[in-house]
Formats: sequence, C-alpha cells, structure tokens
Amino acid sequence: MASPKPSTYETEKLDDDVPQPPSLSPTSPSPSLVLSPTDILIASIYPLTLIAGSAFSVFSPSPASTNSYFSQKRNIFNVFFVKYGWLWTTFVFLIHTSRLRSSSRPRALLRYAVATLWWISVTQWFFGPPIMDRTFLVTGGTCQLINTDPMLAKKEMGTAQMVFTSAACKVAGGKWSGGHDLSGHVFLLTHASLFLWSELLPILSLSGVAGWESVGVLALLGLWWWMLLMTGVYFHTWREKITGWIVAIVQWVVLYAWGLRSHPTIRSTFGAPGI
Repeated sequence: MASPKPSTYETEKLDDDVPQPPSLSPTSPSPSLVLSPTDILIASIYPLTLIAGSAFSVFSPSPASTNSYFSQKRNIFNVFFVKYGWLWTTFVFLIHTSRLRSSSRPRALLRYAVATLWWISVTQWFFGPPIMDRTFLVTGGTCQLINTDPMLAKKEMGTAQMVFTSAACKVAGGKWSGGHDLSGHVFLLTHASLFLWSELLPILSLSGVAGWESVGVLALLGLWWWMLLMTGVYFHTWREKITGWIVAIVQWVVLYAWGLRSHPTIRSTFGAPGI
C-alpha cells in the first residue's frame, strides 16, 4: 500500500534532518512571514465572519438582527461552552494528541503551552491585570459601583484589586465604564480556532489519518465559528471586535506563520504539527 503523502509541515520536519541552505541556518534566521494558501484561508475566515455578522445586524430588516436566543448572554452555548472556552479547547486538543507518535507529543504540548500562555496573558493575568483589563484602564475605563456601598466593597475586595481587575469589579457589584473593551469573545474564539486548525490540518492532509479523534476538534471548530458569527451580529462595537481579532492572531502569526516556517531553531524546539 502506498504511504500517505507528507503534509507541508511534515516535509519541513523531514528537512530538519538534512543540511539547510545558508539563508535558513540557525545562525541567520529568515525574518520573512510565510503564509501558504491554506494559512490565508483559515486566517481570513474569522474577520470575514465578523464582517458578515455585523452587516447582517445593520442591514437586515428581520427582528432576528436585534433580538433572538443568541442575543441573550445567558444562552446555553455562551454559558456552558464559550465561558469555559479554553477548557473545551484543551479537552479536544488532548484527544487530538492521543493519536500522535509518542516522540511528537511533548513538542505538541509545548505548542499548546505557548497558546495557553497567550490566552492567560490576555484574559487572566499579565504581571498583574490581564492585557484586556490594562487596555481598558489605559483608555480611560473605570469601575463604577452600582447599588453597592463603596466602603463595603473596598473592605471586601481591596481598593487596588477592585479598581484594576474587571473580575473584582464585577464581584464588588460594579461594571467597567468609559474605556475601550476589546472583545474577549472575538479573542478567545479566533485564537482557539487558529490554534486548533494549525494542529489539525497537517493530519487531515494525510490520507487515511483523520480518524475519530478529529471529530471532536471539527465539532468544536464549528461551534466556535457559529458563536463568533453571533458575536458579530449581537455584541460589541466595530472597534472592539477589530482589536479582539488583532490580539487573537498575534500568537498564531509569531509561532505558526513565522517561527515554524522561517526559523529552524524555533522549529527544532517546538516541532511541527503532524503525526
């Protein structure tokens, strides 16, 4: 039986075992950004989805453009899936890694760790408040307490914590007001999707290697796309969606589009997606 044709990443992985031309030597890395047609396709899906959702919201005469089940933040998909988005992303990725060679798994987990670190930095913690909270504060945002005794809130939460983190502000009975709130939904859904596509596509390109492990990844990618479309229709301003998308593609561009393609040292450290 003929062996499956190697994917682009697999071919690059094999190339690591032979001498590299001077321009790709570890001591003189290429600064170029290398985007394949597939890269361009998956990268363009998400901004186009946001444009389509926003256009529907603006131009559709249907009541669905302003009010539907998905316009409610408490819909089950938002509460049960998007709220725990990185947990679900981790779950399907671990299933995906179960069919990798044992020698490939550590570096796949290292790539996952980098993606997780970027998610943590933007949404959870970045040497203090996360990047999205810092952005809000730098652009003039503050925590406004609503129907809450300010002294009691300060006593329970602490002044600095209440002022500088959105989570503490919400717990204290307040809400962010006045600053630029980059869309956390757009960030999470785009960042997670680009990560999963980058890990899955090299395997899907190998004939007969898709397997049942890909079903969960593809199902979650479909849900993430749908929820991004709903975000485009019902939530956030144009500026908030655009900045959420820009921040979301940073880690994908640096590692997958530049590092693994153009820098042999990075590729030898983090490996290449594939079996």
